[in-house]
Amino acid sequence: MKPIFEQVSIIGLGLIGGSLGMALRKNKAARRVIGFARRPLVLRQAKRLGAIDDGDTLLCSDWLSRSDLVVIATPLDTVPGLARRVARMAAGPVIVTDAAGTKGSIVRALRRPAGKLIFVGGHPMAGSERSGIAAARADLFRGAACVLTPAAGTPKEAAAKVAALWRSVGARVVVRSAARHDREVARISHLPHLTAVGLIETADPASLKLAGSGFFDTTRIGMASPALWETICLDNRREIVGALDRYLKRMTTLRNQIRRGEGKTLRRRLKSAAAKRKRLVRRAG
Repeated sequence: MKPIFEQVSIIGLGLIGGSLGMALRKNKAARRVIGFARRPLVLRQAKRLGAIDDGDTLLCSDWLSRSDLVVIATPLDTVPGLARRVARMAAGPVIVTDAAGTKGSIVRALRRPAGKLIFVGGHPMAGSERSGIAAARADLFRGAACVLTPAAGTPKEAAAKVAALWRSVGARVVVRSAARHDREVARISHLPHLTAVGLIETADPASLKLAGSGFFDTTRIGMASPALWETICLDNRREIVGALDRYLKRMTTLRNQIRRGEGKTLRRRLKSAAAKRKRLVRRAG
């Protein structure tokens, strides 16, 4: 199969960046994958795992200029600055996308084009409680949604190229506005993480000795990077607070139904939730 891209550059070789590089090379979607990471050890690990063909600890204008597109897979608060640096270093127009968990602040920061920068926001809905290049795997994005948030005026060709990138690694592409993305991920990604945190905090040491698969399954994501999630929560605070309010309202209603002994009402809610979960599993499978 002929590669879709001659060269893709990835800035940040953690779980997402490393997995993307591995998938691109495994699927032969890119002829060359260049990686940038702060530590030489990470570059060596990435090469050993087959995530990159070459790389450096410093951004290199030559490699960036020869890339079909550049993917920034670093914490969300670093994305705008890195995107502008890439634009300054590139010889001509450069398509840049990212993989950050919120989109509003990034799209607003890059709304006015910086020189040769063509930015297409992206967020692959795939991850793990683990982090770093050692956790990377080539099948991470298979079957997962990847949300693109092109701003008004983004060239269709650029958005199509970013969409092709994610489809080449098995993701299904969904287009949203940045505002809608942040509202929806607050409900299906950010809220579950905070719920896991609450469950862990609520359980006392004696109870934890009895914890089984149910508790472990529902709290697994609570082990993810605290620094990453602090940034996400503060960046998307408005939508997360709204999601928490909706959730707490439902939990209060549920608490009152249990307290009052409303068995039939409780069973209807449990049955409805179970049916909804089954439909979700069928759709995902």
